[in-house]
Amino acid sequence: MNFVAISPHFPPNYRLFWKHLKELGVTVLGLGDAPYHELDPELLTYLADYYRVGNMLNYEEMLRALGFLTHKYGKIDRLESHNEFWLETDAALRSDFNIPGFHREDMQKVKRKFAMKKVYQDCGVNVARGLVAQSIEEARALIAEVGYPVVAKPDVGVGAAMTYLLAQDEELDYFFRTRQPMDFILEEFISGQIVTYDGLVDQEGKIVFDSSLRYSDGVMESVTQSVDM
Repeated sequence: MNFVAISPHFPPNYRLFWKHLKELGVTVLGLGDAPYHELDPELLTYLADYYRVGNMLNYEEMLRALGFLTHKYGKIDRLESHNEFWLETDAALRSDFNIPGFHREDMQKVKRKFAMKKVYQDCGVNVARGLVAQSIEEARALIAEVGYPVVAKPDVGVGAAMTYLLAQDEELDYFFRTRQPMDFILEEFISGQIVTYDGLVDQEGKIVFDSSLRYSDGVMESVTQSVDM
Protein backbone atom coordinates (compact mmCIF):
# COMPACT_ATOMS: atom_id res chain seq x y z
CA MET A 1 0.00 0.00 0.00
CA ASN A 2 1.23 3.49 -0.93
CA PHE A 3 0.24 6.21 1.55
CA VAL A 4 1.03 9.86 0.82
CA ALA A 5 1.50 11.94 3.96
CA ILE A 6 0.81 15.58 3.16
CA SER A 7 2.99 17.88 5.29
CA PRO A 8 4.23 14.87 7.32
CA HIS A 9 6.25 17.03 9.73
CA PHE A 10 3.24 18.87 11.16
CA PRO A 11 1.95 18.44 13.77
CA PRO A 12 5.29 16.96 14.95
CA ASN A 13 3.74 14.44 17.37
CA TYR A 14 1.76 12.93 14.48
CA ARG A 15 4.94 11.32 13.17
CA LEU A 16 3.81 8.30 15.18
CA PHE A 17 1.09 7.69 12.55
CA TRP A 18 3.78 7.30 9.91
CA LYS A 19 5.89 5.15 12.26
CA HIS A 20 3.12 2.61 12.77
CA LEU A 21 2.10 2.65 9.10
CA LYS A 22 5.67 1.73 8.18
CA GLU A 23 5.66 -1.04 10.80
CA LEU A 24 2.51 -2.42 9.14
CA GLY A 25 4.34 -2.61 5.81
CA VAL A 26 2.89 0.54 4.25
CA THR A 27 5.07 2.64 1.93
CA VAL A 28 4.79 6.15 3.42
CA LEU A 29 5.60 8.94 0.96
CA GLY A 30 6.00 12.47 2.29
CA LEU A 31 4.87 15.54 0.34
CA GLY A 32 5.40 18.99 1.82
CA ASP A 33 7.17 22.35 1.68
CA ALA A 34 9.72 21.94 4.49
CA PRO A 35 13.33 21.58 3.34
CA TYR A 36 14.58 18.02 3.61
CA HIS A 37 17.41 18.95 5.99
CA GLU A 38 14.92 20.55 8.41
CA LEU A 39 12.83 17.40 8.82
CA ASP A 40 13.09 15.44 12.06
CA PRO A 41 15.69 12.68 11.54
CA GLU A 42 13.34 10.24 13.29
CA LEU A 43 10.53 11.17 10.88
CA LEU A 44 12.81 10.52 7.90
CA THR A 45 13.30 6.92 9.02
CA TYR A 46 9.56 6.35 8.55
CA LEU A 47 9.33 7.88 5.06
CA ALA A 48 10.24 5.84 1.98
CA ASP A 49 10.56 9.11 0.04
CA TYR A 50 9.95 12.84 0.45
CA TYR A 51 9.01 15.29 -2.31
CA ARG A 52 9.38 18.97 -1.52
CA VAL A 53 7.30 21.62 -3.27
CA GLY A 54 8.02 25.34 -3.16
CA ASN A 55 4.48 26.35 -2.22
CA MET A 56 1.76 23.99 -1.01
CA LEU A 57 -0.84 26.63 -1.89
CA ASN A 58 0.11 26.21 -5.55
CA TYR A 59 -2.14 23.33 -6.58
CA GLU A 60 -0.30 22.76 -9.86
CA GLU A 61 2.86 22.05 -7.89
CA MET A 62 1.02 19.61 -5.66
CA LEU A 63 -0.51 17.95 -8.72
CA ARG A 64 2.87 17.49 -10.40
CA ALA A 65 4.42 16.18 -7.18
CA LEU A 66 1.72 13.54 -6.72
CA GLY A 67 2.07 12.62 -10.38
CA PHE A 68 5.79 12.05 -9.88
CA LEU A 69 5.21 9.86 -6.80
CA THR A 70 2.55 7.88 -8.69
CA HIS A 71 4.92 7.35 -11.62
CA LYS A 72 7.72 6.23 -9.28
CA TYR A 73 5.78 4.04 -6.82
CA GLY A 74 2.53 3.13 -8.57
CA LYS A 75 -1.07 3.93 -7.65
CA ILE A 76 -1.55 5.90 -4.44
CA ASP A 77 -3.93 4.05 -2.11
CA ARG A 78 -4.44 6.70 0.58
CA LEU A 79 -3.63 10.37 1.14
CA GLU A 80 -3.97 12.35 4.36
CA SER A 81 -2.55 15.52 5.92
CA HIS A 82 -3.82 15.35 9.54
CA ASN A 83 -4.23 19.13 9.28
CA GLU A 84 -7.59 20.79 8.75
CA PHE A 85 -6.01 23.63 6.75
CA TRP A 86 -5.30 21.20 3.88
CA LEU A 87 -8.71 19.50 3.79
CA GLU A 88 -9.68 20.96 0.42
CA THR A 89 -6.27 20.30 -1.12
CA ASP A 90 -6.40 16.70 0.12
CA ALA A 91 -9.88 16.28 -1.36
CA ALA A 92 -8.87 17.76 -4.72
CA LEU A 93 -5.84 15.47 -5.00
CA ARG A 94 -7.95 12.42 -4.09
CA SER A 95 -10.46 13.42 -6.76
CA ASP A 96 -7.83 13.91 -9.45
CA PHE A 97 -6.00 10.66 -8.67
CA ASN A 98 -9.05 8.54 -7.78
CA ILE A 99 -7.91 7.93 -4.19
CA PRO A 100 -10.50 6.76 -1.62
CA GLY A 101 -11.64 9.31 0.97
CA PHE A 102 -13.28 12.73 0.94
CA HIS A 103 -13.44 14.24 -2.57
CA ARG A 104 -14.25 17.73 -3.84
CA GLU A 105 -18.00 17.14 -3.72
CA ASP A 106 -17.82 16.23 -0.01
CA MET A 107 -16.24 19.47 1.12
CA GLN A 108 -19.41 21.48 1.68
CA LYS A 109 -20.70 19.13 4.36
CA VAL A 110 -17.23 18.78 5.88
CA LYS A 111 -16.31 22.47 6.00
CA ARG A 112 -19.66 24.27 6.41
CA LYS A 113 -21.37 24.01 9.78
CA PHE A 114 -24.85 24.57 8.34
CA ALA A 115 -24.36 21.74 5.83
CA MET A 116 -23.13 19.51 8.69
CA LYS A 117 -26.43 20.07 10.47
CA LYS A 118 -28.30 18.50 7.56
CA VAL A 119 -26.11 15.40 7.79
CA TYR A 120 -26.84 15.04 11.51
CA GLN A 121 -30.55 15.64 11.00
CA ASP A 122 -30.67 12.98 8.27
CA CYS A 123 -29.20 10.57 10.84
CA GLY A 124 -31.84 11.47 13.43
CA VAL A 125 -29.54 13.55 15.64
CA ASN A 126 -30.93 16.67 17.32
CA VAL A 127 -29.10 19.89 16.46
CA ALA A 128 -29.15 23.44 17.81
CA ARG A 129 -31.61 25.55 15.83
CA GLY A 130 -29.89 28.10 13.63
CA LEU A 131 -29.35 29.59 10.20
CA VAL A 132 -26.79 31.38 8.07
CA ALA A 133 -28.04 34.93 8.61
CA GLN A 134 -27.41 37.17 5.62
CA SER A 135 -29.29 40.08 7.21
CA ILE A 136 -30.18 41.36 10.64
CA GLU A 137 -33.85 40.78 9.79
CA GLU A 138 -33.18 37.06 9.36
CA ALA A 139 -31.30 37.06 12.66
CA ARG A 140 -34.18 38.76 14.47
CA ALA A 141 -36.63 36.21 13.06
CA LEU A 142 -34.50 33.39 14.50
CA ILE A 143 -34.22 35.14 17.87
CA ALA A 144 -37.99 35.59 17.95
CA GLU A 145 -38.18 31.78 17.79
CA VAL A 146 -35.30 30.70 20.07
CA GLY A 147 -34.73 33.78 22.26
CA TYR A 148 -31.47 35.26 23.54
CA PRO A 149 -28.64 34.49 23.87
CA VAL A 150 -27.50 33.28 20.45
CA VAL A 151 -24.04 32.31 19.25
CA ALA A 152 -22.60 33.80 16.06
CA LYS A 153 -19.66 32.07 14.41
CA PRO A 154 -18.20 31.65 10.90
CA ASP A 155 -19.98 29.00 8.86
CA VAL A 156 -16.50 27.90 7.81
CA GLY A 157 -14.07 28.14 10.70
CA VAL A 158 -11.85 26.31 13.15
CA GLY A 159 -12.16 26.20 16.93
CA ALA A 160 -13.91 29.26 18.30
CA ALA A 161 -12.23 31.95 16.21
CA MET A 162 -14.55 34.97 15.67
CA THR A 163 -17.24 33.37 17.85
CA TYR A 164 -19.56 35.69 19.76
CA LEU A 165 -22.27 35.27 22.38
CA LEU A 166 -25.02 37.83 21.69
CA ALA A 167 -27.39 38.45 24.59
CA GLN A 168 -29.36 41.55 23.59
CA ASP A 169 -30.45 43.69 20.64
CA GLU A 170 -27.59 46.19 21.06
CA GLU A 171 -25.01 43.39 20.75
CA LEU A 172 -26.79 41.98 17.71
CA ASP A 173 -26.79 45.42 16.05
CA TYR A 174 -23.10 45.92 16.79
CA PHE A 175 -22.24 42.47 15.43
CA PHE A 176 -23.95 43.16 12.10
CA ARG A 177 -22.28 46.58 11.82
CA THR A 178 -18.76 45.26 12.45
CA ARG A 179 -18.71 41.62 11.35
CA GLN A 180 -16.21 40.35 8.81
CA PRO A 181 -17.46 39.90 5.19
CA MET A 182 -18.13 36.16 5.38
CA ASP A 183 -21.02 33.81 6.10
CA PHE A 184 -21.88 33.60 9.80
CA ILE A 185 -24.17 31.02 11.31
CA LEU A 186 -26.39 32.03 14.25
CA GLU A 187 -27.51 29.32 16.66
CA GLU A 188 -29.52 29.10 19.83
CA PHE A 189 -27.33 28.90 22.95
CA ILE A 190 -27.67 25.61 24.80
CA SER A 191 -26.34 25.09 28.33
CA GLY A 192 -25.17 21.65 29.29
CA GLN A 193 -22.31 19.23 29.61
CA ILE A 194 -20.24 18.83 26.44
CA VAL A 195 -19.41 15.21 25.72
CA THR A 196 -17.47 14.38 22.57
CA TYR A 197 -17.68 11.28 20.41
CA ASP A 198 -14.99 10.66 17.83
CA GLY A 199 -14.12 7.61 15.83
CA LEU A 200 -12.94 5.91 12.71
CA VAL A 201 -15.01 3.68 10.45
CA ASP A 202 -14.00 1.30 7.71
CA GLN A 203 -15.27 1.47 4.15
CA GLU A 204 -18.46 -0.37 5.16
CA GLY A 205 -19.21 2.12 7.93
CA LYS A 206 -18.26 -0.25 10.76
CA ILE A 207 -16.70 1.53 13.74
CA VAL A 208 -13.13 0.29 14.23
CA PHE A 209 -12.00 2.84 16.84
CA ASP A 210 -13.80 5.37 19.01
CA SER A 211 -13.16 7.64 21.96
CA SER A 212 -15.04 10.10 24.13
CA LEU A 213 -14.25 12.81 26.64
CA ARG A 214 -16.11 15.30 28.79
CA TYR A 215 -15.13 18.97 28.51
CA SER A 216 -14.49 20.96 31.68
CA ASP A 217 -15.51 24.14 29.81
CA GLY A 218 -16.72 24.97 26.33
CA VAL A 219 -14.34 25.81 23.48
CA MET A 220 -15.91 29.27 23.16
CA GLU A 221 -15.30 30.06 26.84
CA SER A 222 -11.73 28.77 26.58
CA VAL A 223 -11.02 31.16 23.70
CA THR A 224 -13.01 34.24 24.70
CA GLN A 225 -12.32 34.08 28.45
CA SER A 226 -8.87 32.41 28.41
CA VAL A 227 -10.25 29.55 30.51
CA ASP A 228 -8.10 26.46 30.91
CA MET A 229 -9.56 23.25 29.46
